[in-house]
Order: sequence, then structure tokens, then C-alpha cells
Amino acid sequence: MTQTFSTRTICCKLLFDEASAAAIRATAEAFNAAATYCASVAWEERITNKNKLHHVVYGPTRSEYGLGAQLACCARDKAAEAVRAARANGSDTCPTFKPNSSMRYDARTYRLMSMDRVSLNTITGRVMGQLVLGEYQRRHLYDTSWKIGGAELVQRDGQFYLHITQTKVNPDPDEPTGFLGVDLGIVNLATDSDGETFSGEQVKQVRERWFKHRRRLQKTNTRRARWRLRQRARKEQRVQKDVNHRISKKLVTKAKMERKALALEELTHIRTRTDNGWRRSQRRLRTSWAFRQLRTFIGYKAAQAGVLVMTVDPRNTSRTCAVCGYGDKQNRKTQSHFCCRSCGHTAAADTNAAVTSAYRAGCQPAYGAAPLSSGGASTSPGASALGS
Repeated sequence: MTQTFSTRTICCKLLFDEASAAAIRATAEAFNAAATYCASVAWEERITNKNKLHHVVYGPTRSEYGLGAQLACCARDKAAEAVRAARANGSDTCPTFKPNSSMRYDARTYRLMSMDRVSLNTITGRVMGQLVLGEYQRRHLYDTSWKIGGAELVQRDGQFYLHITQTKVNPDPDEPTGFLGVDLGIVNLATDSDGETFSGEQVKQVRERWFKHRRRLQKTNTRRARWRLRQRARKEQRVQKDVNHRISKKLVTKAKMERKALALEELTHIRTRTDNGWRRSQRRLRTSWAFRQLRTFIGYKAAQAGVLVMTVDPRNTSRTCAVCGYGDKQNRKTQSHFCCRSCGHTAAADTNAAVTSAYRAGCQPAYGAAPLSSGGASTSPGASALGS
């Protein structure tokens, strides 16, 4: 079996003296100018291969921007990856990088040292910085079971942060004895087939409260109001991220303890598939639904725990009976209640959808079972999942 790797990033605050900070800022400006140049060459000549791009831009990058050999290669890699991503997303604009954008370091251009110090390469030579580590950073950074890789130096609000990456070989997934279905939604962020529900009410209240507060400050538009807006930036995102981390951890832990695989709905492009002219009051709620982040968290936590993850078609999962397989739009009279018009089975709609997802995962060809039948309802893929 092919080995797979998990990657995690440890964000550490970094302190410099004035001279070192000036050298870092000058290096970041030259690095991002070089990356912008490399991206423009790759875009115009339609090059996405790093090795091919290297022969075109390496000389000019070193002579015109004063970067060392390894920093020039890092700038080239950053540009090539950005151009490849832009092409894949169908963008018609060449990527560019601001002078204070992140700067990439590899194993040859930075080094972790004793006493929580770090040595970094700049255009004027090596500088020394001091890592400010909390208990979380220290525990993870010095975990010898993870291999330390490259790093990104980030400038944010006048502070420096070093994002250190670590890699580890994933264990082979356990052979599942069953499936734990998971229904993703807005009212309930996640519901598993055992009936456990993770409500989205907390996230909804936070988003609504901060939206009103943000609108009030933007309308005031004084210097103090703008300062408050900057202070509150990213706090809403951190709340959503924390909630998704806690949900994903509980789901993966449960699946590991029960020796089950996780069955998740495939919700890629769900918004475009179900855009039927939403009311204005619903747009902000639906567009802020962070289902992909939750799916990503579940994926990497499951890989580290050796839990298999499968995806199923979300079509009519909340309208199909988990007992008899009959599907009809009238089965789900309200957002929360499911009642089968064929066999009379009643359940919470999200729990019924999660059980249906688990059944569909077991019916996939790899497990040699027939697919779950569906009745008369016909809706666009994922329509029922949005209403969950």
C-alpha cells in the first residue's frame, strides 16, 4: 500500500531586534518582487513546471533582486504553484505578490536552534530571531514523531510569525466493521447516524451579532470605529474554525472507537447546484456555511487516526427513508421532522439523512451491495443537504 503523509503547521510568534527586522522586511520585499517576476514569466510563457521555469528565471532572479540561491528557488516555487492554481481555477489574471506577503524558507535557509531561537537567511546574511512559544506550540514543535519541514514567514499587523510545517507517515486505515454516516447542514452543522447532533446555533448567533456590530461601525466611519474594525478582524473566522475543529475531533474519535468508516456527503459546488434565487436574508447565511473547512478537518484527522473516509451522493438523503428506501419530497414536511409516507417511519430529518448516507457508503461497489433505491422525488443534487 502506498504511504500517505499528514502535514500540520505550527504558528509561532517571532521577535527580532530592529536591525534584524529591517533585514527581514527588505528580504521579503525582494523575495515577493522576484516571485511576481517569476509568475509573470510563467504566465506569459504558460510554464507550470518548476524545473522548466528554473532555467528561465534563475539567473535574472539572482542578479536583479539580490536573492541567494535557495531563496531564489523558493521564490520560483511559490510563483509556479500560484500560477498552477490560477490556471486550475480558470482565472484570467496573473498572480502577483505584495511586498509584505509571506516569504518561504526551506531546510537550507532557516534553522531551529536551542533556547527557542531560529536562524533565518536574508539578503544581508543570517539573522537570529526569538520564538515565543506557548504550551501548544512547544508540545507540537518538539514532538519527535513528526519531521520538521519548511516554513513561511508571515507579517501581520506589524508582527512576525513563523509557520513551521511538520510531516508524519499516516497509519494504514483500519478495516471498517460498519459506517458512521454524517449529515452536514446549516441549522445543524453535523449529525451522525447514531443520532448525535452538533448545532450551528452558536455560530449563527456570533455571525449575526458581529455582522450588526460591523455594519454599525462601518456606518459611523470614525477613526476609532475603523480601529475597532481592525481589532475584530478574523475573530469570527476563529470562532467558526474552533467549532469545526471540535466537531471533527469528536466524529473521528467516535469512528475510531467503534471501528467504523466515516461516510460524508459530497458537497462540492453545492452552492451553484442549488442556487434557485435565494432570498436576500438567506444569502449571507448560506454563503458563510463553512462545510468545506469541516470536511477538510475531518479528512486530515481521520488520516492521522487510521479511519477510512468515504463520500456519497447527497441527492435526497434527507427525503429518503432509511428503513424502506422510499424517497419523496413530502417525507420531510419540516426542516427537523421526517415521516415516511410509505412505511410510516419517523425520525429527526438530519439523523435519517446520516443513516441513509451510511447505508449508501456500504452499498458502493467496493462493498458489493446494491444501491439504496429512491422513490418519486426528483431534485437537483444536494438540495436536501442545504436545508439540513
